[in-house]
Amino acid sequence: MKLTTQAYCKMVLHGAKYPHCAVSGLLVAEKQPPPPRRDQQPPGQPQPHTLFVDCIPLFHGTLALAPMLEVALTLIDSWCKENSYVIAGYYQANERVKDASPNQVAEKVASRIAEGFSDPALIMVDNTKFTMECRQPAIHVYEHHENKWRCKDPHFDYCEDWSEAQRIATSLLDSKSYETLVDFDNHLDDIRNDWTNPEINKAVLHLC
Repeated sequence: MKLTTQAYCKMVLHGAKYPHCAVSGLLVAEKQPPPPRRDQQPPGQPQPHTLFVDCIPLFHGTLALAPMLEVALTLIDSWCKENSYVIAGYYQANERVKDASPNQVAEKVASRIAEGFSDPALIMVDNTKFTMECRQPAIHVYEHHENKWRCKDPHFDYCEDWSEAQRIATSLLDSKSYETLVDFDNHLDDIRNDWTNPEINKAVLHLC
């Protein structure tokens, strides 16, 4: 799997806006045609990887409110269908700085996503690597294997273009763009708040 610069930057900005809270969100991928059966795939051709093109910030603070999650999943699923996307992953940053392990909430939501997507990812933000200079990717990636979530190779580069993601994330943090980031909690407070964050998307595009 790979993350676009936009998806990575919005995850980072969500954590930066609420540094003293746990935060969570969804990752979306472009809807792909079903892969060919193994017996139809040319020998030696690798399986295509999932590209997470965007992230939708969900909640900050209390992450386990089931009714709010159901509302969010329903609305975001409709938006995905309109835009030929699919909900394909979940990210979470825990409240405690040294805690980067998925808890019951993270595994439950990610497993729910796995029911509708064959190659989901659970991404945990590593708060100890979270700096304004973005010196290294601040994530751990987990894959769903035999009904368990297992951490993938921590040395693998999960960004589509890390040098670009690093440069743009640093610029957005420096300009305090996180102050304008909208998550689903903000949308529930005032429905005029747009959880697709078009202004931040434009800022990322402008900096590319």
